[in-house]
Amino acid sequence: MMPKSKRAWIIIWPILSVLIAVGIFISSSISGEVSGNASMTIARFVRSFLPVSDSMLGFMHFLVRKTAHFWVYFVLAFCVAHSLKYYLHNRRTLILSAWGIAAAYGVMDEFHQYFVPGRVMAVSDMLINAAGAFLGALIVCCYIKIILKRADMVTQT
Repeated sequence: MMPKSKRAWIIIWPILSVLIAVGIFISSSISGEVSGNASMTIARFVRSFLPVSDSMLGFMHFLVRKTAHFWVYFVLAFCVAHSLKYYLHNRRTLILSAWGIAAAYGVMDEFHQYFVPGRVMAVSDMLINAAGAFLGALIVCCYIKIILKRADMVTQT
């Protein structure tokens, strides 16, 4: 019998995955102008802490937008991998499944942006999404490997 705390996570991880996916969809539905202004505000905030010239603000804005892509899909794949770990016990299958789900969602989200005023569908963003998703899935699998190794060490002593 599985402990209650573990049973709760079987439900919590998929819920988090869906909430993140919904959040991505909602933020992708925001017009390009509003989205650009929000990321520019973040770039200006970051610049206030760094000795960066005004001419670098455009580059910082670009970095904020691309970094956001990476980390949002990192978190999505991280949650998806945790959701799947109870059902997929082969780590390669788990990595590929979580990465595939998150990366496919990233492709679909970019396609969705094609229809949003002021937004574009960019292959570069799809690749950044996929890279973040891969790292998120990989970290969960490495964590699982470490936990299993520790459990083996405890049972051997």
